[in-house]
Amino acid sequence: MTPREMGSLDTVELVMAIEEAFGVEIPGEIGEFESQAEMVDRLEPVLSNQRPNKAAVALLRQIARDRQQPELAEGLEGTWRREQIAAVVREIFRRIE
Repeated sequence: MTPREMGSLDTVELVMAIEEAFGVEIPGEIGEFESQAEMVDRLEPVLSNQRPNKAAVALLRQIARDRQQPELAEGLEGTWRREQIAAVVREIFRRIE
């Protein structure tokens, strides 16, 4: 499902889930996006100097295990990497659909 196909309530729910997962407040302009890739593009600069919080670490470990992509769970003590951001965004979209 793309953001255009989502109702405004779904979009609000999605943005809130992303804020919770990443532990950040998303400014209005970041919350206005056309695709998952665009959301990742907008989140990457915001998260590039931050470390994943405990909830995000747990989610990334789960995603890495479920998708058999152990590289997503590597370096969790460091700052966010683009592929980690993308994996979390995809998972949140999947859960909202």
